[in-house]
Amino acid sequence: MYHFFTASKDSSIYLQQPRQNTGLDEMLEISKIYYGTIKDISRTLIQFDISDISQSIFDGDITMSYAELLLKEAESRTSGEIPINFEIYAYPLSQSWDMGIGTRFDEITAEGVSWDARKTDVDWLEYNYTTGTTGSFDGSGGVWYTGSAASTSYEYTTNDINMNVTDMINSWVSGTIDNNGMILKYPDSLELDTNDYGQLKFFSKETNTIYQPKLRIGWDDSSFVTGSLTELTNDDISISFKRLKSRYGVNSKPKIRVIGRELYPLKTFTNLYGYNDIKFLPETTYYQIKDALTDEIIIPFSNYSKVSCDSDGNYIRLNFRNWEVERNYYIEIKVVRDGVVEYFSNIKQPFRVVV
Repeated sequence: MYHFFTASKDSSIYLQQPRQNTGLDEMLEISKIYYGTIKDISRTLIQFDISDISQSIFDGDITMSYAELLLKEAESRTSGEIPINFEIYAYPLSQSWDMGIGTRFDEITAEGVSWDARKTDVDWLEYNYTTGTTGSFDGSGGVWYTGSAASTSYEYTTNDINMNVTDMINSWVSGTIDNNGMILKYPDSLELDTNDYGQLKFFSKETNTIYQPKLRIGWDDSSFVTGSLTELTNDDISISFKRLKSRYGVNSKPKIRVIGRELYPLKTFTNLYGYNDIKFLPETTYYQIKDALTDEIIIPFSNYSKVSCDSDGNYIRLNFRNWEVERNYYIEIKVVRDGVVEYFSNIKQPFRVVV
């Protein structure tokens, strides 16, 4: 199953605007550019309230096998000097910070986090690390732990960020370090050289779009108990859903039946077709959920989106907490049998998540 968290606060900080806050800007920026001979660097700070994760793990509801940071690219400008492939790094911050109320160009203020300060008139501190850990500090621009770092490969064409941050989240959940959020930046080698690498821009929590920064938590909650059912082994099959409503509340947790049938069932001696026979799909059956308007993948095919089974047939469980509301979605199915992969993407029974 997957569970989502939206950012509780975020901001970008800029080398050449060392006291300016951008906490309410609609964009987050990771960049290194030159204005003539003047170098400017920007880094992005993001924090998620993960108290629900800690409580759910304590209660035994989830195990949190995987955690992924999702940032949607907005406009970006890259220089011809940028490497074909490079990495973006994320480090857990060692100090707390205030998001602030400023924007990059319209609402200019020094209140909140900036390159030089973590809070209004409170500078980043050099010595503020948990015992037994290491950190990084160059006088400003944030203070972070070098352990529990995460990174993702980035291409010259630029794209969204889907970054594995499992180790970082585990360090927060376990209490090894405090959750002060994370800082995203170019590698030190790129920040320190003399090349212009352009600007990467992503939607912030203040965006008017559906693309707020998200944390996607995954774990395998599947159960596969077939009882007296027989397996569906026919070459030609169809997939449909039962108990799939047209609307769901944003905090609902529905159980949706996945029905696999023979595409061309034969008549039996009772002179009836076997359309009503319940047979189970194999344990290697997965689901994927897409936004009906944009076709963006909300839940991907993975080991954390397995289709379960009980004595009444196959099913999936969903949790719509923190999903974008007033949006239509649809489910796709992938079945792997004897090494053959089949996709069922033409079902498209849309459902809507509402307040």
